[in-house]
Amino acid sequence: MSSIHYLKSFNAVVEHGSFTAAAEALNISKPVVSKQVSQLEKELGVQLLVRTTRTLNLTEAGETFAHYAGKIIKDLIEAEQAVMPMQSEPQGTLVISAPQSLAYSFLPKLLPEFQKRFPQIQLSVRITGRFVDLIEEGVDVALRVGKMEDSSLMARLIQTCSMQVCASPEYWRQHGKPVHPNELSQHNCLIYQPASTARNWLFKDAAGQDISVKVNGNLHSDDGGLLLSAAKLGQGIFYVPSFLISHDLQSEQLQLALEEFARPNTGLYALYPSAKHVPSKLRVFIDFLTQAL
Repeated sequence: MSSIHYLKSFNAVVEHGSFTAAAEALNISKPVVSKQVSQLEKELGVQLLVRTTRTLNLTEAGETFAHYAGKIIKDLIEAEQAVMPMQSEPQGTLVISAPQSLAYSFLPKLLPEFQKRFPQIQLSVRITGRFVDLIEEGVDVALRVGKMEDSSLMARLIQTCSMQVCASPEYWRQHGKPVHPNELSQHNCLIYQPASTARNWLFKDAAGQDISVKVNGNLHSDDGGLLLSAAKLGQGIFYVPSFLISHDLQSEQLQLALEEFARPNTGLYALYPSAKHVPSKLRVFIDFLTQAL
């Protein structure tokens, strides 16, 4: 029996709190788990666990060893994923977080095509306007506009875009188009609430200087689709990624303003937890989106 099996048994006991639960998790018998942990203690020359009929506690040496054992098991899992044959079909559940605006736009068209190509991947899509904690909430990948300031996450650019000011032709007829960003303070602006700069819309002037305008309006929401519908109905001005309104501009349901003040391109990013090896199910999903868009 190799030492790695001893490590797995010990780590499972620590993680699940008992030999019985560890045996169930590893799909082996309880006596085998107990024997492997005892053999590990024998090889190390220290006691790792204090066992009684009712309790199971780590010794001081056990706590130290458990810290390193957990890291070794995690690295082992990543290594196993990395050396899986490239020709094997990606599989498993992929948990995706995306804002409503994306769920209403291109995801309904792309996800069925993705699942046709990779039928062994089950998709769990969580639609929310808030910025989820990927690791805490067990999310594999989040789709967000604008690269997040989070050094613990990896970011892959899916599509470049710019932030544009738009409204319906009827709204512009009634209230007039602004010729400078500062005039937005006089308009009813539709505010996407989750953004950290929700009330401050950012622009650049001809000299490349930043312009930040504090806006106000009577409709705030974390649902981008709701705000987009309100804009098309003439309720106010929306500040939105360009790729979300391309069809509405072509159909003239929306018209742009202040194009010359638009900031340099930002982008739609796929964010995922940092890891030495990206799981194949995640890699093929990001590659698919990049190619499709």
